Amino acid sequence: MAIFHNELTRIICWVLHRHPDMNYYQGYNDVAATVLIVMGLKPGLHVLEKISTEFLERFMEQTMEKVNQELFFIFALLERVHPSLLEHLENVELFPHFALAEYTTWYAHKYSENRSLLHRLFDFFLSSPLLMPLYLSTIIVAHRANEIFNTTPDMGHTHKVLCTLPSTLPFEDLLTNAKTLYHDYPPESIVKDVHDYDRKRRCKEQEWKLKAEASRKYSEKQRQLKVSLPKSRLPYHFKGYRTITVVTILAIGLYAFLKTGSGIN
Repeated sequence: MAIFHNELTRIICWVLHRHPDMNYYQGYNDVAATVLIVMGLKPGLHVLEKISTEFLERFMEQTMEKVNQELFFIFALLERVHPSLLEHLENVELFPHFALAEYTTWYAHKYSENRSLLHRLFDFFLSSPLLMPLYLSTIIVAHRANEIFNTTPDMGHTHKVLCTLPSTLPFEDLLTNAKTLYHDYPPESIVKDVHDYDRKRRCKEQEWKLKAEASRKYSEKQRQLKVSLPKSRLPYHFKGYRTITVVTILAIGLYAFLKTGSGIN
């Protein structure tokens, strides 16, 4: 295991050193590990470099902004193949970022233990257009529609379900359907809708940001108000009232005693 991790580090660093404009991203190690297991170290160096420069390069930019936008191909496709499911996802305010890891690792983070399936998926993606993983994600989401509809309708529960892929999915059928979907709705035919969905995402994120800032300011104002309020002096008032009462009673008693003893009328 130590040897494998050492070789994994070497293969990743070798590619990044040769391409200093490319950045490591979370999940790149899963892709590299798959290549290393199949190809070995020396051949794997060049295979990983080829995959990185031809398929993964946009994942390795300084930001994931372009990738975040591309994820909305899933929504644009669902609008065409399962509009009621898309409406459900929008109602729970869920963006398609649940598919980010699938997209950027070619499912290597999900099925690292199922090598035969993972190798099949890599073969499929290597022989397909760049955005094919998003078409497969769309087909998988649509295939699981009943499961999603039966989940508690909120963002957290729905996101959890979508991030947990079953091991029993009929992948050969799903791959065939993904190819058909790509043929029916190639990227250039729906890219305008993708941009529209991404604009909605930006607006929604800005709305959430403003709400969070307003909540923070309100909490800070309440905290400052609480600090500035004068402390109650009621305990001291009560103590003073008790002292006055005791003194008054003693004075009345003394007066009564003196009056009785001296015969004062």
